[in-house]
Amino acid sequence: MSEPLYKKTWFAISAVAVSIAAMVYLSKNPTNSKDQITSGKDSLALEEFYKKEESKPCINPPLEGVNILYTTYKVNAKNGGVFDFKTGSKIVIPKNAFVDEKGKLLKGEIELRYREFHDAVDFFVAGIPMTYDSAGVRYQFESAGMMEMLAYQNDKKVNMARGKSINIELASNYKGTEYNLYKLDTLKNNWSCMGKDRVVEQVATKGVHELESAENITSVDETPAYKTIEIKKVEIQKEKEIKIAAIPKAIVKPIKPEEANKDKFNFNIEVDPKEFPELAVFKGAIFEVGPENKNFNKAMYNITWDEAIIKEGNKKGDNYMLTLKKASKKYDLIVYPVFEGKNYEIALKDYADKFSKYNVVLEKHKVEEKRIEDEYQVKLAELKKQQKEIELKWKEEEARQFVTMETEQKVKRMFAINSFGVYNCDNPVAYPTGITCIANLLNEKKEKVICYDVFLVDKAKNALFSYAKNPITKFSFNPQSSNLLWTVDNGVLFWLKPEQFSDIKVSEGMSNLQMNRVDQKFKTVEELKTFFNF
Repeated sequence: MSEPLYKKTWFAISAVAVSIAAMVYLSKNPTNSKDQITSGKDSLALEEFYKKEESKPCINPPLEGVNILYTTYKVNAKNGGVFDFKTGSKIVIPKNAFVDEKGKLLKGEIELRYREFHDAVDFFVAGIPMTYDSAGVRYQFESAGMMEMLAYQNDKKVNMARGKSINIELASNYKGTEYNLYKLDTLKNNWSCMGKDRVVEQVATKGVHELESAENITSVDETPAYKTIEIKKVEIQKEKEIKIAAIPKAIVKPIKPEEANKDKFNFNIEVDPKEFPELAVFKGAIFEVGPENKNFNKAMYNITWDEAIIKEGNKKGDNYMLTLKKASKKYDLIVYPVFEGKNYEIALKDYADKFSKYNVVLEKHKVEEKRIEDEYQVKLAELKKQQKEIELKWKEEEARQFVTMETEQKVKRMFAINSFGVYNCDNPVAYPTGITCIANLLNEKKEKVICYDVFLVDKAKNALFSYAKNPITKFSFNPQSSNLLWTVDNGVLFWLKPEQFSDIKVSEGMSNLQMNRVDQKFKTVEELKTFFNF
C-alpha cells in the first residue's frame, strides 16, 4: 500500500478492468457512488495526481506559511566562531572552514542558517521525510533531535572545506544511547547512517528547577510542593474517617419476629435479660429447634435437665446455641426465637414501633455522614486544583527552559558534521501494530479527501509515521496509545482526533473515517502545537 498505483506494473494495462471493477463495486454500494473511481478517466486523473506528488522535492512542507524558521548567524570565514542557539544547543565553527563550488577557500562574512526539530509537529510542518529504508525493510525514525544547517555568501550556497568539521552540541530531552546519527540524502530521498553521537548530561545552573535538579528530581510529583499536598490529602482523609466514627451510632436494627411453626419442636426457657439484653425484644418468645439439629430427639422432653445454657449462635441476633446438661450427657442445639398467639401480635407491633425509630436515627446518621463526606470532597478538590496549578507551572517552566538560553539542559547530543544539510539523531523503529485500518478519508461534505501522504502520530513515541494513500488509506496503530492522524488536501489540513480511534474496530473491513477540517489559519508553529495539544 506504500507504493502509488501508477507505479505498479499492471496499472496501465488494467485501466479498463479498474473501471469495470469499480462499477461492480458501486452496484453493491450505491450510497457511496460519488466517492469511488467510476471511470478510466478518473483513473488517469489519479495517475496524474501521483506523478505530480512524486515530482515534488524531498523536503516538502505541507502547509503554506507555517514552517520552522531559520536563525541566521554571521561568521567570519577566517576566524570561525561559537554560537548558542535558543534551545541551549551550541555550534562551534573552526577557522577557514568554507569553500566555494570550485573548492576555493572563502574569506569574509558567511551567513549560517540554522534550525532544529524536536517533535512530531516540527517534523510535519518542515516536510522532512522520517522514513528509513534498510535492506528492503521500511522503518520510521523515532527522533532524539534533528537539525539543519546551510551556509551562504552573497546568497550563493557554500560548502565546507575538506578536512574541516563543525561541532554540534544538540540540546535534547532524550538520554538514550540507542540512537544513531543520520544525514538526509535529498537526491536519493533516504538517510545515510553517519555513526553514533555522544550523549552528555548537563548540570543545572539556572532556572526554577535549580534546587529540584540538585536533588535529582525529574518529575513534578517529586517536588516538595507537590509532596506537601499529597500529605494534606492523606490528613483530610483521616480527619474524615475520625469525624464519621464520632457520629452517634444508630440503635441496633430490630429483628422482625417470626411466628412459631406448629409442626416444629420448641422450648420455653426463662432468660435473664441482664445477661442477654438483646433478648429483651423476645419477651414472651419460645425457642424453636432448628432443622439443622441432627442430634435432636423428642425424648429430650422427658428428661429433667440439671442445667440449660443459652449463648449467641452462628447467626448473630437470629439464632442461639442451647446447651442441655444432665450428669455426663450434654447436647448442643441451634434454636430460633419465635412467638405464638397474642405474643406474636404484641411482638410484631413492638417491632414496627422500634423499626420506625431506628429509621429516624439511621437517616440522621446518613445525613451527617454525607455532610462530612461533602466537606471532605470540597477540601480534596481544592488540593487537587493546587496540584494542577503546580503541574501547569512545571510544564510551562519546562517549555520555557527548552526555548531559552538561560535555562538548564538535561542532555546534549554531540557530533561533528563535514557537510551542510539535515542531520537526525534517530532510532529506526517498526511501524505501530495493534489495529490495522483500511479506510476512505472523508471531508465535512462526506466526499473523499484527495491526499498523497497520511501521517500518524503516536504520542508515546517521538515519531511521525507516514503512509501513502493509494487511493485507499491503510494504516496501523497501537490502540493503547494516544494517536492523531494528519493529512492535507489541496492545502487544507484535516485530522482524526484521538477519541475517534476508539471507534475503529479490528474486524471492520473497509471503514469511512470522518476527518476534521482545520479552518484556523496558523501563523506560527507554536499556534499549531497549541491547537493539537503538544
